[in-house]
Amino acid sequence: MEKYTVVLAAGKGSRMKSRDPEHSKVSYPILDKPLINYVVDAVKPIGPKQIVVVVGFGGEITKQLVEKDADVVWQKVINGTGGAVLTAKPLLEGKEGFTLVVYGDTPLITTETINNVFHIHERTGNKLTIVSMVLENPRGYGRIIREPKSNHVIAVREDRDCDEYERDINEVNSGMYVFDNQLLFQYLDKITPNNAQGEYYLTDLVDMFVKDGHKVGAYVVEDAVEMFGINDRVQLAYAAKIMRKRINHKLMLSGVSIEDPDSTYIAPDAEIGRDTIIQPNVSILGHSKIGENNMIGSNTYMNHVNIGNDNVIKCSWLEHVQIGNGEHLFNVKKEKEKC
Repeated sequence: MEKYTVVLAAGKGSRMKSRDPEHSKVSYPILDKPLINYVVDAVKPIGPKQIVVVVGFGGEITKQLVEKDADVVWQKVINGTGGAVLTAKPLLEGKEGFTLVVYGDTPLITTETINNVFHIHERTGNKLTIVSMVLENPRGYGRIIREPKSNHVIAVREDRDCDEYERDINEVNSGMYVFDNQLLFQYLDKITPNNAQGEYYLTDLVDMFVKDGHKVGAYVVEDAVEMFGINDRVQLAYAAKIMRKRINHKLMLSGVSIEDPDSTYIAPDAEIGRDTIIQPNVSILGHSKIGENNMIGSNTYMNHVNIGNDNVIKCSWLEHVQIGNGEHLFNVKKEKEKC
């Protein structure tokens, strides 16, 4: 069965407090890589037939970031998640398969989780699978209401609408879904903006699917942090810290020595070979490629560099350069700051 993806990336992100009126929220970087590209890169390995990114505020910037990997559609009026997905209708309507709906400001989502959701969706015969998470404090989130015997999802109850029993439920809606693609667009035409905001919500589809006998389930994500969405710069820094820890951990397990992971900043697309030693206060950004058995000294900054094996590089500022094997570079800088 074919897989499709709709990435929601039209939001304004006003809480980011940017002075640039065209700075889209999903274009903010973590380790020099925009948020939206983390999401698209997590989706790509599952082999989707088509990725559609919904853009709106600051859309030209977002479009430039994703157009080599995805089709772009415009949400001219910001009228809710249902309205956003509906903009993809001309590209996806009528196609057989499963469609993932995911937010563009969730850079911590992993390919493994996306694969698991699609697998559960297909294996169980669901027509809609909600990605849920279990939180110690679920306040503010829509609760997942399950039928006790079958364990199927029968509703998503918004926090303000919960009764006393439902308020104690700690399984909540993350906002990520997999739908039967044909049913998704059939039912999107039926939702109405019956709320104070006048917006179209995807959660309305849950009740509609259940009422018409379509099976709805939920996949509980193992680590709720993957669903973490970014709305301000405090949350951006929090996500960056988690991402940095993931990258450094993976590199150390692969044979790279990082003397002080807390002060080491390595981009997700950088490659570093075994037995390379990275001293404290080092940044390695962009698509840098570093070979084996190198010594990267403290206070070194690298961006889009290509370095061979057996080099010693101390206190350097390197951008868009290539270094062969066995070279010793000391205090090489593009600019004149002192190390």
